[in-house]
Amino acid sequence: MALSPVKSRDVVADEAPTGMVRLSLPVAVRPALAGLARRFGLWDGKVLRKTVELDAMGSAVWRLIDGRRSLGDIAAVLADRFGLDAREAELAVAEFLRQLGRRGAIAMAGQARATEGKEGMPPAAGRG
Repeated sequence: MALSPVKSRDVVADEAPTGMVRLSLPVAVRPALAGLARRFGLWDGKVLRKTVELDAMGSAVWRLIDGRRSLGDIAAVLADRFGLDAREAELAVAEFLRQLGRRGAIAMAGQARATEGKEGMPPAAGRG
């Protein structure tokens, strides 16, 4: 399956004065803490946001995420742009996308190849 990262609609991205990308991400609040904070008047129920400024590589990756480019495509551009080994770029991009996914900044979308099984999984060995 060729997976492509897709940006979340909940993320607000802008450019910092340094030229790097700055992301504003929604932060989940645990229900117990939310109730306690409301009770004491410390939280009005609005979505809390966290701002993260990406470095040069992170900014480059974020700008390349368009819903069409795969992880491999992004890694190839990064390897060329920053003079990295192809495998090193793939690992760096994969880890960065994993972190963005954990924060809810991206999701992965893909299309099953013709050689894959019904659920997008490779055919099991011995099945025919």
